[in-house]
Parts: sequence; structure tokens; C-alpha cells
Amino acid sequence: MNDTRSQLNSLLSYWLEHNREHRAEFHEWADKIAADQKNVAVQLRRAADRMAEADEYLKKAHNLLK
Repeated sequence: MNDTRSQLNSLLSYWLEHNREHRAEFHEWADKIAADQKNVAVQLRRAADRMAEADEYLKKAHNLLK
């Protein structure tokens, strides 16, 4: 069980960091495309918002695991 907890702890840390990087990329690309494709930029920002929402659950799981 400790091995499973340790693995999940590592995965949660990785997923949180990975998602942070993706959110930053989504915002970057939304900014790049906004002038030409406002609707695309809106969808990218919404995706970033949803990832941030998912991260709240991942953080809660991470805290509960400790």
C-alpha cells in the first residue's frame, strides 16, 4: 500500500505541474490567435479554466493522501 501511495503522490505532483504548463501554453496561444480568431481564443481560455478547476480536485486528493 505504501508503494501505491508513494506512486500516486508522485503522479499527483507531476500532473499538477504538467497541467500548470499546459494552462500557460493555452493562454499563450489564446493571446497569439485572439486578433484573428477571437472564438478560438475564448475556447482555449475556457479549457485553461477547466484545467484549473480540475487541479483543485487534484490538490485536494494530494492533501488527503499525505
